[in-house]
Order: sequence, then C-alpha cells, then structure tokens
Amino acid sequence: MRVGVVGAGRIGGNVGLQLARSGHEVVFSFSRDADKLARLAASSPGARVGTPADAAAFAEVVVFAVPWTAVDDALGVMGPLDGKVVVDTTNQFGRGGVDPLPGGLSAVEFNGRRMPGAALAKAFNTLTAGYQVSVASGEQGEVAMFFAAEDPTAIDATRVLVEGCGFVPVHVGGWDRVALMEAPRRPGSVYGEAYRPEDARRIAAAPLDEAARLAGELKISA
Repeated sequence: MRVGVVGAGRIGGNVGLQLARSGHEVVFSFSRDADKLARLAASSPGARVGTPADAAAFAEVVVFAVPWTAVDDALGVMGPLDGKVVVDTTNQFGRGGVDPLPGGLSAVEFNGRRMPGAALAKAFNTLTAGYQVSVASGEQGEVAMFFAAEDPTAIDATRVLVEGCGFVPVHVGGWDRVALMEAPRRPGSVYGEAYRPEDARRIAAAPLDEAARLAGELKISA
C-alpha cells in the first residue's frame, strides 16, 4: 500500500517506519527538521522524503500525525484529499491542555470538517509512541489497537496499517463511539490504556455504558 506520512514526529515517524518494514511504500513529510526526515527515510526500507503535497498525492492512505496546533498549517499545504483515506492520529491538546470543541463534536469529526472529501479513520492515538515501538518489537505480546471509522474503505485500509505496525486491529465503531478512544485519559475511556485482543473485542461489542465499565476492568499496564 502507498502511505503518505504527514507529520514525522514520534507517532508518525514510528508508524511510517513500521509500515516500511512491513513492505509498504512510504513518503515522509512535514517536519521542521529536514535532516531528521532524511534520517527517518534512510532507516525505513524503500521510503523517501517529500512535501506534504507530495505525500498526499502519492498516497492511497495518508497518516495524519501533526500536533493539534499545526493541523490547519498542515492541511493548508497538503492539497486536496478527495477520495483519500486519512488516518487521523491527533489528540486535541492545545497550548493550554485539552482544547474544547464546538457543538459536542469529537476531535475526529472536527478534523473531518477540515478535510472535505476524505474517507476518515481514527487510530494510533491511544498509546504512547514508546509503547507502540515496544509492541512492534514483540516485547508486549499480542496487543489490540482500537480504531474508529465509518467508511468501509477507511475501515479496510486502517486494519492493514494497524496490522503492519504489529497490533491486532479492533474496530470500535463509528463516530457515535469514538469518544471511547479520544483524549484525555479518564475513567470509562480506552485512551492511554492497553488491552489484549479478546478483551478489546468485548469492549467494542458492548453497549456504550458497558464498554465504559469494561474499559476500566480489562485494561493492562501500558
């Protein structure tokens, strides 16, 4: 699969690295440190560096991994996203903490309004980059990665990417359930917690109130 990584920090850099190692074609972009981008691409088999517009045009799937405060800047230089699958890894942490969002929107829905035409998914946002590296290296055993999406193409593509990064993908549902996996860390949320695959599937299949209870009961140390 052709993957464009926009935002090559700890999350985006690791996702791109693991996907390249899994045989996907990767273009890294959007870093203030050009040398860092070059080093990252050099350590990722077959990967290369480009602009955000290059990454988006090349990609079948865009991994969107920029800081919340840089979302508008990144989107402004990416070009059109019509028909692209975009996997949003962002969390709504502004300069003063968690940013309030209008109208009760989830963070992914808010970003979706800024990405017209994209088939959107949410993933790679619930666990630290360091923990994601340790899962990819096999240190943690089988660990689930929750993701949310409504578009069938986005669901299928995100499953492939999650597996390529060493996790067992678990689809939590659509936007009516995505709050379970969005920041901040809190009781009744899976954000910041890790789960074995069977336990994660129980959470994903449960009604929301039961899912919130299970999120606290079934977590493992992350």
